[in-house]
Formats: sequence, structure tokens, C-alpha cells
Amino acid sequence: MSSITLKGIRKVYPIADDIKKKKKKLKKAAMPPVPADGFVPNLQITDEGVVAVQDFNLEIKDKEFVVLVGPSGCGKSTTLRMIAGLEEITDGELYIGDTLSNSIAPRDRNIAMVFQNYSLYPHMTVSENMDFSLRLAKVGKETILEKVQEAARTLEITQILDRLPKALSGGQRQRVAIGRAIVRNPQVILMDEPLSNLDAKLRGQMRSEIIRLRQKIDTTFVYVTHDQVEAMTLGDRIVVMKDGFIQQVGTPQEVFNHPVNTFVAGFIGTPQINFFHNVPLSVEGGEYYITIQGRKIRLDEKHQAPLKAKGQQTCDVTVGVRPVHISMADEGFSGKIEVSEMMGSEVHLHINLNGDDIVAVIPTADLDLNLVSIGKDLTFNFNPKLIHVFDQTTGENLI
Repeated sequence: MSSITLKGIRKVYPIADDIKKKKKKLKKAAMPPVPADGFVPNLQITDEGVVAVQDFNLEIKDKEFVVLVGPSGCGKSTTLRMIAGLEEITDGELYIGDTLSNSIAPRDRNIAMVFQNYSLYPHMTVSENMDFSLRLAKVGKETILEKVQEAARTLEITQILDRLPKALSGGQRQRVAIGRAIVRNPQVILMDEPLSNLDAKLRGQMRSEIIRLRQKIDTTFVYVTHDQVEAMTLGDRIVVMKDGFIQQVGTPQEVFNHPVNTFVAGFIGTPQINFFHNVPLSVEGGEYYITIQGRKIRLDEKHQAPLKAKGQQTCDVTVGVRPVHISMADEGFSGKIEVSEMMGSEVHLHINLNGDDIVAVIPTADLDLNLVSIGKDLTFNFNPKLIHVFDQTTGENLI
């Protein structure tokens, strides 16, 4: 049983005494204003220290692939290291299977970790790097050879087993690091931004390798990345974090289609979602309308029902429209193309709409490229079914 349960996990890093003294001299200040994304930062410096992870609650199922994703400093790597036992847990409970594991030494957790910088022993061959943990455990030579060969075949690195790490490419080193992890048959594999040192082409290849690997071995994966493309393509579920807090947990499609707040909406999706701020939400004849730059749009039924159920009053909202949901039209919004990025099968357009930068993704099949060149005026529209409506103050999704 390789499920992982985190209950009320909290991590605080102590701060130096001189910083504590300075902090005590500060007067209590008024609450800061709510930022544009509607989320109040919670990465706090308290008398205890810097709070890196707050109230983290998550249940990872046996053999599930879960991705922790978020910007730098959000607490995702710290959370991973607490699961591994490389960081002490300040508060809360960590269960691996049914066993409370807060105080269990890392070597006794039956967990393998793949690091960002590979951490291979430079004086050992690939084979020696992969079998090192087995030799430490005094596993028999025949078993070691069998396990190394099996892992090497799975990762297609049998031809480099006698090489030193310095003779390998970045992709090969990453395969060796993964091989060293899986050769032990751990109940959990932790990966901390393992592809961040690779170029774009290799990252794409290694994502495919990890997906294939996951199908071949029976274990639980917890993967950390700041790259939302990796999160969307690899995870059964993704955990979006900010400032030490979980923002949303769900399948990639759930998080993309129904982000719980403006932060998640803006973080997940490439190119980034377009936001229209200070949009009037009005009620006329029992129906809800939004008005964007003078154009009144009746909200779709999927928006109407929840707004009516909660008795939503007239107010200003933030409206999100994903670039892929914008299309060229005969009537709608008109703006000037300031940037045109040809991506092959699609073109990314940055359109100046009365001072707002609106990004649209337009398929190039049967498209007259002269219509989307820089400086051209473009009329576009979007399907009201696909928009997101957020509370202007809290940033929470109203639907």
C-alpha cells in the first residue's frame, strides 16, 4: 500500500535572532490591500520563523501520479522534501500507507527521489550509480545485476551502463537518475523538477519517457514542477500552490475548465488567460448580463443557474477568456494587431483593445496570413459558454 496522506502539514523555517529583534520593533500595520489577482499573500514571517507551508491537506491514492505545481517559493519542493524525510515537519501528520511517518528516517521510508541536478556520483559508472543503494542493502550480486538490467531496458540505457556521468548527455543523465530510483522498487517515487535542466526538445521527450515509465512500474509518483505544461501532461491530479497554501486540487481538465480563482486561472494555461477587470455584472428581467467595453453579453445558462441560486447582486466582476476560445468574427470586438507570433499550426496574436493586451490563438489552416499581420485591424469574438466570471474583490470563481 503506497498511498500518502498529509494532514494539516505545516513547515516553519526559524529565523535569526537579530531579525526577530527587528520584527518586534515594528508596529502593527493595517492589512495590505487585496492584490490584482484577488489573493492575499500568506507566506508569513512570524515569531517562529518563515512559514513555508500552511495547512496542507492531501490524500494521494495508491499508484496515483500527483503533480505539485506553482511559482517559485510556493512551498512545493518543501512539501516534497517533508514526504521524503529530508525536512522536518513542524506541525501535522504524514502517513505513508497506514504508517505515521513523521519520525521515520528517510532510509526507512522505502521512498526514492529524483533530484533536479541528477546527483550522480562522478567517479562511478552508470551501472555502479544505479546499483549503489542495492549494494548498501547487501542485496545479492545476481539480484543486483538482474534489477539493473531490467531498469536499463525499461529506460533504454543498456548501451551506456559502463560510461561515467561526464560522458553522458543531459537526457541520459536524467534517465540514469530515474533508473537509480526505480531499481529499488520503492513504494513511492518523488521527483523534484527533474526536467528543468534540459532543453525544450529533451523536456518533451523525457515527459513521454516518464509517462511510459509510469505505465510499466507499479508505484506512486509525486512530481514537483513550476512548468504548468508538465503538470497538465503528466498528472492524474494536479495540486496548484501559492504562498504555502493549496489553491486547487483536481484533474488537469478540471483545473483548466473550472479554476477556483483568478490565480489558478492565470497560472494554468498557455498562453495565459485574458482578464477583463471592472466588468459590470447586471440583472435584467431575472437574467444576468456582463458589459465588456460597451458590449452587453447575456451569460450562458451554465452561468445563469448558479448565479441565481446564490442570489448574486449587481456588482463589478473580473471576466476570464482563454486565448484558444477567441476566434475571428464579422462582428464583435475590434482592435489592432501589435504582435503576431507564427507557431506553425496556429498563430498567437496580441491585440490592442482600447489599451488592453488581448491574446488570441488562431489556427492557421485555411487562414489568409495577410489578415493577421502586424498593424492590421482585427474583429474577434468569443463563446459566452466558455468564459469565467470571478469576484472582483476575492478573486473566487462565481460559477
